[in-house]
Amino acid sequence: MFIRLPFYFEYLYISKCGGKQNQNIESLMLMPILFFLLYNLYKMDNKILIMALQEELQINIVMSNYNQRSSSYSGNYDYLFLDNLANSSYANLFRSDLKNLKIKTKDKTECKVLYVLSYGSQPAAILVRVPTSKISETTKLLLDVHDRSTTFSSTLTTGGEVLMFDANSDTYSQFFMNYSGLSINNDSTDNGRFLRARYVPSLDGNFPTSLFTTVASGQSLANGRVTVARFKRIKGNVSVNDNATYHGTTTGSYMMQSDFNLTVYQEDMKYTSLNLDGNKSYCMFTGAETLVMASSWDTYSSGSDSEGDYKQYHIHGRVGTGTSNAADYLEGFSRNNPTKVYQNSYGEVEISPEWYLTNELEEYNYIDLKWLLIFPSPLFAANGIPQITVMEKDAKHGIRLYKGNHEYTKAYKGSTLMWDANDDDLEDTGLHIPDKIINKNWDWVF
Repeated sequence: MFIRLPFYFEYLYISKCGGKQNQNIESLMLMPILFFLLYNLYKMDNKILIMALQEELQINIVMSNYNQRSSSYSGNYDYLFLDNLANSSYANLFRSDLKNLKIKTKDKTECKVLYVLSYGSQPAAILVRVPTSKISETTKLLLDVHDRSTTFSSTLTTGGEVLMFDANSDTYSQFFMNYSGLSINNDSTDNGRFLRARYVPSLDGNFPTSLFTTVASGQSLANGRVTVARFKRIKGNVSVNDNATYHGTTTGSYMMQSDFNLTVYQEDMKYTSLNLDGNKSYCMFTGAETLVMASSWDTYSSGSDSEGDYKQYHIHGRVGTGTSNAADYLEGFSRNNPTKVYQNSYGEVEISPEWYLTNELEEYNYIDLKWLLIFPSPLFAANGIPQITVMEKDAKHGIRLYKGNHEYTKAYKGSTLMWDANDDDLEDTGLHIPDKIINKNWDWVF
């Protein structure tokens, strides 16, 4: 209407006049409309140019110690925290906040993502949601790289099965049990805020002594759990339990970091340990770090006794400074664990600074938390820490089957599938190319 009405009145005016002067008037009156149309066309063309796809890459995720799950999980999606994209050889194509990247499954279905900002030396990351049907020992995702001036927004929302506390914007009392050791402080690193949790001894146990969530319990044990915590400071004696109950004894993956110089024992001994593995003779988390912890409970047996219904699990746990095998990590498996477990859901997450800040033993230890992310992971958490690489997109090379002009993407012998053009990993089913064709020096085979 904005364009059409002025043009209509100009037309009425011009039609009542004649001569050369009126032709000039007609030209002058049409010029603003022409400029308007050209300007909008310019904006459209530039918008298309800005949003243009620059590169199609591929993310390969190879899981070590891969074990097929028992299918006891109920989640339709798994989540993967991609924190090493900035280390890719293609990183020069990525924005520093990674917001010019989109991730898709191999069939080009777009995955929902949550863009996580960098902090100090800790890189930006992407939490991607992947259908469990698309995950295997070797999972391939498509990475669409757009122009660096493009800025996409997160499509994955938090508050459902994905939980996130962000000290820059959230109220800590809505996520954690309150106690005297908690305080919000201004952060000069990003002009935001951080949550400080200081160890406060409680001899009678009437209040918490550490950071203890109030929103994470109730998630299905069978769907696994990944906990990612980004710290402005984590150091000294710290423990983390991803299946905690207040005044309880439940344990999932349990990490304990110890520096005996900062205890009353005053011994020069440091190590980080995981309950399902051994230990490393040094502290893995010192300073500004990102802690990634995973736990998985895969049912192999169930029954009932006088205490109620129970399940027995294959258990897997790991903790590290990142998601992939490029990180420093501890990992352990306990297959056919004989323990009878009567709970079906996770408890809370507890992060406990402990003992003292220095060897003067005058001030208690503390952690400074930027954000905490908790999400289910039925498949990725169940297996060994993955190798995650970015590479060129796979190009298919092979044979296409035709009859006349019609292409057959699948071929059967009776009810047996002999050929599937869309299956890279189809086992040998007996459809072979004769040697007399293979041994010819063909440029193309169709």
